[in-house]
Amino acid sequence: MNLRTIAYAPLLCLLVSALPARALAEGAAPTGGAAVPDTEDARQHFADGLKLYKDGDFDAALVQFERAYAIKPNFKVLYNIAQTYFQLRQYVEARDNMARYLKEGGAAIDPERQAAASKDLADLEKRIAKVTVTVNVNGATVLVDGKKVGVTPLAEPISVSEGQRTISVEAPNRGARERLIRVAGGEQQTLNLTFEETAPTVIVKQAGPAPMRQSGPGAAFWATAIGAVALGAGGGVTGLLALSAQSDNKNQQKEFGVSQSKLNDSNDRAKNLALTSDILSGAAIICAGAAVVILITSPHHADSAQVGLSMGPGTANLVGSF
Repeated sequence: MNLRTIAYAPLLCLLVSALPARALAEGAAPTGGAAVPDTEDARQHFADGLKLYKDGDFDAALVQFERAYAIKPNFKVLYNIAQTYFQLRQYVEARDNMARYLKEGGAAIDPERQAAASKDLADLEKRIAKVTVTVNVNGATVLVDGKKVGVTPLAEPISVSEGQRTISVEAPNRGARERLIRVAGGEQQTLNLTFEETAPTVIVKQAGPAPMRQSGPGAAFWATAIGAVALGAGGGVTGLLALSAQSDNKNQQKEFGVSQSKLNDSNDRAKNLALTSDILSGAAIICAGAAVVILITSPHHADSAQVGLSMGPGTANLVGSF
């Protein structure tokens, strides 16, 4: 048989195998002449496939033949499946099923039929092209006309039926690339499909819940408030002492016979007390201001406020951050 008569293969298979329905029944073990349900189902699918094939409905015929083979595998049905794929111009599938027919049938196929099928197989090879597909991503799925044929990197070129074919590649997290090609039987082509490099993935770990902030004034407020009171009290006491020292100095100046050194000591004591009073009072004012700021901002920033008092000779400075 040659490819010119391949369209009549199911009918020829029917005649040569003395009814495939009977061949499908081979190996079954009916009891008392009763038919096995699986065999009957396979026969029905095969008969439906033959009718559809005669009517030119090759898609539906293929479904019926494949159903028959799935229910009751018989190498003779593979011949019909190969012929139907040929009619659908799916030459790769036709070749694969013809090769299975010869392999599974083996010596059970008569020599003349085997020779004809081998010639058909050789003719089908001439209708198949080879395409080397290279992709810059490993693990991508390669499809021909929507059918998966492999995963990158491919170990060898893929077989495609001659004509217009759609080659597509789907890569996880990269999307898909598709190319329409036209190939002739026996031809070899190379197809490069490239995916854009993706930016490095940055994993951001969410921090745990922030600790609950103190709703009322914190330690900083109380420290500065108490400091303001203490410094204010100290400034008041030293102020009174300074006034008393100044009064004593004035009285000494009116006294007869008081030495100049004693007057100088009295005057220096009054000045030092006055200076200390000013420093303490100024520091008290700064601490009081800091306490007010902390009190105002405590609902949101009480845990981050840092306040300190820097003191030096004749100076007092408030330092910190809010």
